[in-house]
Amino acid sequence: MTNSRPALTSSIRALLGSRRFFAVLVAVFVLEAAWLALSGRYPMAFDEDFHLGIIRLYAHHLSPFWSGQPANADAYGAVARDPSYLYQYLMSFPYRLVMLFTQSQTVIVMVLRGLNVALFAASLPLYRRLLLKTGASRALTQSCLALFVLIPIAPLLAAQINYDNLLLPLTALSLLLTVQISQELSQTQRLNVKRLLGLISLGLLTTLVKYAFLPVLLAVVVYLAARCWQVYPSWRKFWLSLGFGFTLMARRTRWLLLVMAVLSTALFAQRYGVNVVRYHTPIPDCSQVLSVQQCEAYGPWRRDHNTELHKNPNATKSPLVYAADWFYGMWLRTFFAVDGPHTNFQTRGPFVIPSMAAIGFTGVGLLAALAYSRRIFKKYNRPVLWLFAGTIISYAGLLWLDGYHSFLQIGVANAINGRYLLPILPLLLVICALGWQQLLRHRPQLKLAVASLALLCMLWGGGALTYILRSNDAWYWPWTPLKGANHAVQDSLGPLTPGYRDPGAFMGHN
Repeated sequence: MTNSRPALTSSIRALLGSRRFFAVLVAVFVLEAAWLALSGRYPMAFDEDFHLGIIRLYAHHLSPFWSGQPANADAYGAVARDPSYLYQYLMSFPYRLVMLFTQSQTVIVMVLRGLNVALFAASLPLYRRLLLKTGASRALTQSCLALFVLIPIAPLLAAQINYDNLLLPLTALSLLLTVQISQELSQTQRLNVKRLLGLISLGLLTTLVKYAFLPVLLAVVVYLAARCWQVYPSWRKFWLSLGFGFTLMARRTRWLLLVMAVLSTALFAQRYGVNVVRYHTPIPDCSQVLSVQQCEAYGPWRRDHNTELHKNPNATKSPLVYAADWFYGMWLRTFFAVDGPHTNFQTRGPFVIPSMAAIGFTGVGLLAALAYSRRIFKKYNRPVLWLFAGTIISYAGLLWLDGYHSFLQIGVANAINGRYLLPILPLLLVICALGWQQLLRHRPQLKLAVASLALLCMLWGGGALTYILRSNDAWYWPWTPLKGANHAVQDSLGPLTPGYRDPGAFMGHN
């Protein structure tokens, strides 16, 4: 009996670390996201009508540049100066292709949603390669990714037309390139100029997908600068290494990468640089670019503007009050279910088991990671862990500061969404897992039990189940077989899921 337990532990660990497990993980995620894409009536909650509206504008405009505000575009804000445009521009090409065969909005939405599911799914093997660079085992890495795809907001985001779905794989690829450059720098004392130019182009272009990538890019720049400072004793050595790296590239590759770097820099300057010169900020407010009357047509601006006009002069400015609202709101909107504008964004609360388990496992994992940080940095890949920590702090910190600035301006906490954290959650999950690994380092069977319990808790109402069990017919496309399938899941699994009869759970504090 005592010999069978280690054998079982080894077998389960081998299963969790197998390629087959990862393939099943990706397939299950694609299936649950596709189910939600087929179920959710257009437009869903995460700005689908906004993104599709701008995609339509670009579909009738070959260039990504505008001489001024496009006609009939006021509902989308200052389109011509919005730096987050590359996703919509790229999506306009499959939109044009579908339009050659049909004018059906339903078909167009389904095709674009399918592409978004594929984009999100493409981030998973990239994050897998990135997390493995820490030196963590495949079993631990793939368990973290299994938890990631079972976060309710993940399949819900993937099922919608939204630029975050392109941001995810580009973020993972950028960080992976950064790690590869750093590792080669340590091994050969030489910069891989080919990868560096690729990273520059990719990083600048990703900021044009969504400006939220800017703090990630900042973390990457600071990290690589620190790594070069560690390796090169002088600027002369640095420039000699850079020059030698150019000579190692084939001429065609060299010119191609230089052209890409120049082009991406020009595109970056065309939006962010011009915005700074004209409006003294890289991301200008709508009213800085358009008239107040025009901006009134843009829903988010109108909401914030009206809130600011009626702001309570005695409203608190305490960062602690905002921090409490921010953490609670981020947690709530990572595990909740929400519909689109046709039900006035009807919202349903999280299920108790996955949402509470996430707090417990993450909290203990982070505390353990801090307590055993020296041991973790000694045992695992120290430079990669520093990159992860810097990226998390930079991204989450600037996200919090941006929200706090808005809080001071309009007097209420606003635009707090769990999906904003998805690009850094795989990094955070692996750090928590390494904390648990050290906490239970002498008890391998208990480690496996904890991992299994975490997966079970997320399965019990997490993933696509949160949306399916919390939704109703008003959320669905008017297709009877689809409604019947969702009702069947609700009738069979709903009574087995704690909190099913309490759709308003945790919403009272929102």
